[in-house]
Amino acid sequence: NLPNQHRISRDDLFSVALTQALATSRPVMRNLLVLVAVSLASTSAFACSLAGAELFVPTLKSWERHPGPKQSDETAEGDYWERIPVPVVRVIKVSRGSAKPGASCDDAGTIDLEISLPASSTYSVSEFAVYFRVVSGKLPDAIFPDVPLVGEVKDGRMRIFLAWLDGHPKQQIPLDLHVEAFMVANDLSIGMSTEFNVKADIGG
Repeated sequence: NLPNQHRISRDDLFSVALTQALATSRPVMRNLLVLVAVSLASTSAFACSLAGAELFVPTLKSWERHPGPKQSDETAEGDYWERIPVPVVRVIKVSRGSAKPGASCDDAGTIDLEISLPASSTYSVSEFAVYFRVVSGKLPDAIFPDVPLVGEVKDGRMRIFLAWLDGHPKQQIPLDLHVEAFMVANDLSIGMSTEFNVKADIGG
């Protein structure tokens, strides 16, 4: 089970599913998420230990960059303005579904990610959203949305929890994904990317 702060109600999960459905550019995925949302709305006893991630809503206002080392010392190494940092991504846990698609959360696969910044950065992780792109590997479903995401920030770390319709182990494929992640600022400026792996066998 996940920590209590990751527990959401049926209504919360309905909201997340519907928001992702409206935001995604993939018709098949949009239809699936709408179906999930409607199913959740009509299941009175439904409650899951699922967290989530919120869609990033930029204001498009000028983003205040932090001064770089050259502002205080022209002979110093580095930039005049500090660059958007490269994210540090840690895969905390990957879980696979254990039941056929239905009204239970047992059919969901989940990925719990922690995002932080390098110790050398003077920025806060809360100043950014994170965009993920699958570089290689076969996806069982659209795990990573086509939009930047934000998650709960605590102690300088952002948690992003993603779920997908995984189904029963008999219908699953092993996960071996190579994923790219980069930070997105409020004015839609982006930083350099980092890459990480998501690996998991089929559910038992």
